[in-house]
Amino acid sequence: MDDKQRLIDRIRKLLKLSESANEHEAAAAAAKAHALLSEYNLSVSDVSDDSGAQGASRVATKTRQRLERWAFNLAAFTADAFDCSYFHSTSGKTTFVGVGPDPEVCAWTFSYLYKSMLRMASAYMKTKTRLRSTSSKNAARASYLSGAVAVVGRRLLEQKAKAPVTSDALVPIKTEAVKAAMPEDVREKNFKDQAFRADDVFAGALDARRLPLSTPVQCQASPSVN
Repeated sequence: MDDKQRLIDRIRKLLKLSESANEHEAAAAAAKAHALLSEYNLSVSDVSDDSGAQGASRVATKTRQRLERWAFNLAAFTADAFDCSYFHSTSGKTTFVGVGPDPEVCAWTFSYLYKSMLRMASAYMKTKTRLRSTSSKNAARASYLSGAVAVVGRRLLEQKAKAPVTSDALVPIKTEAVKAAMPEDVREKNFKDQAFRADDVFAGALDARRLPLSTPVQCQASPSVN
């Protein structure tokens, strides 16, 4: 066995140890593994083995072929809250990429919030009986959902600040593993400038303050692991 292989084996053992239930042991192992990766200019993919230690996986949830601005923002907030990245495909799926149980929890949370907000918006629009034009109705709905996402996103990040998903030592390793598992051709979605209606934004924000961030009831359509 040559020196490089011995180094790789050592890093693999440290990565496995970083999954230990002992928080201090896991943090120390993660920090040492990251230091070795940096020192020898290696990536997680360079040292990954069949066990998949610290490897990232993808979990997809069904949304719509054309995802609206508010839904992209919700996906970004949710991904950030669970140390994941995400991408959306025209097949109508939004996929979250993360390490360990992170992407599955992230996908469930997003799916629940996404469907809840669609129901909230439908109920809200039934109260907007004075709106006649399609453009006015679309603007009211978009404004309401924008306000709701802003509040839910803030609450998700506040929750993460109180109870981080990942220890500081593991963050660099997880980030690298997630980056390696993301498709290379992901493009950032650009939207046209949009005028929001202040009253509708406020209404969405107010309703979102009362929306639970999680539910013990599983969604009807299970996210799929890729």
